[in-house]
Amino acid sequence: MNGARASAVFAALLLAACATTPSSLPAASPAPTPSAGLPRASPTTSPTTSPTETPLPAALEGWSVLNGPAVEIEGGPDGVTVTLIRRALWFQDQRAVLIWMPVTGNFVITADVATSRASDPSQPPGADGRVELAGVMARADGIRENYVFIVVGSDADGLSVETKSTTDNASVFDGPAWDSGSASLMLCRNESTFLLAKRPIASDQPWIPATAYERSDMPATLQVGLNIYSDSTPDLRAVFTNFEIRPLPAEGCPES
Repeated sequence: MNGARASAVFAALLLAACATTPSSLPAASPAPTPSAGLPRASPTTSPTTSPTETPLPAALEGWSVLNGPAVEIEGGPDGVTVTLIRRALWFQDQRAVLIWMPVTGNFVITADVATSRASDPSQPPGADGRVELAGVMARADGIRENYVFIVVGSDADGLSVETKSTTDNASVFDGPAWDSGSASLMLCRNESTFLLAKRPIASDQPWIPATAYERSDMPATLQVGLNIYSDSTPDLRAVFTNFEIRPLPAEGCPES
């Protein structure tokens, strides 16, 4: 699909999503009630995560970590720094790192994400063919992997903002070039539609459409938060600032 057609598809989905009356975002509970129009989680689903034992900074109080031994997490005055210390990959049935909160219903998560080499934070990641990326993600907990995300960093072809959707362990992704190892990222859920967008970091420019996924299979309650991964021995650090999870506003997903 060419760029003009992709933008047109995204814009159509965005208008439809913004016209939908949003569900409320109730507080997380052990047995959440799905929002109207969202499927219930399968009763045969087997959870893959449990409360984390990874020490977390104050900015992440109440959050949990999937695959915590693969990262070091530090707090700072403006956000958190996450350093990947072992190979961990989000692809097909493989699981990497997700720092998450349970969210029920429609939501928007945004974050400023700055990636660099852990060995030299003045340099962007990759440049040697390694896949090293970090961003924002929404995942259904279960035996099989089901998630969507948008990330920034380096893929095999260089610096990129990548989007990925995995359905029952089958991943599809797109990683167009980006001129930096940093970006502001947005993931918005409106019922079964997940809208993903990007823009230069710390910018008030309009959001740039990345893609939109239709995922009617996703349950009402998802693990939503910050992810990081690499396909090999990592040299990756990600600084997350201005990250926020909030209910979908009455006007719908943020417009581009």
